[in-house]
Amino acid sequence: MKKITLICGHPNLSISVGNKLILAELQAHFGEKINIRQLDSLYPNAHFDVAAEQASLVEADIIVWQFPMYWYNVPALLKKWIDDVLLHNFAYGSKGDKLQGKKLILSFTTGGGADEYDGNHAHKINAFYPAFMDTAKLCGMDWQEPVYSHSVLYIEGVSRVEDLPKVQAIAKEHAKRLIARLESL
Repeated sequence: MKKITLICGHPNLSISVGNKLILAELQAHFGEKINIRQLDSLYPNAHFDVAAEQASLVEADIIVWQFPMYWYNVPALLKKWIDDVLLHNFAYGSKGDKLQGKKLILSFTTGGGADEYDGNHAHKINAFYPAFMDTAKLCGMDWQEPVYSHSVLYIEGVSRVEDLPKVQAIAKEHAKRLIARLESL
């Protein structure tokens, strides 16, 4: 089995339903074969240990970025991690070969339904991929088709309680698809 490092960019995983359940399913399935880097708990002030984060990437064969889509992008915490960790002469540049050949998979959730990403927002879901594809290419990583799920929004005290089982089912199905993808690589 290849080594997997998952970077969780949820800014507050403790209140998450979907992303938290996806991570729990992955941890239960892979155990010690997956290194889950939960950024919000490792670095509550977003001051990353760059050396530790880079080491976790070097050790991996497969890198997963797990996040809820915020405003058609990654949350600010994950964007800051990308800016701070994927440095020149580490991830790219004349000496930046540390990520060469590693597989990159985006695993993300959206709060909106699938119908909202069928062009209703002016773009389909894959229109949001190019910046990530270019990041992978610049770093010499092997871009993999993302795993994503829609309608994974549950906010305690705001969402209807009867929606919780549906959100949990979608998250479990997402984890199942991600596990299958990871095992196929």
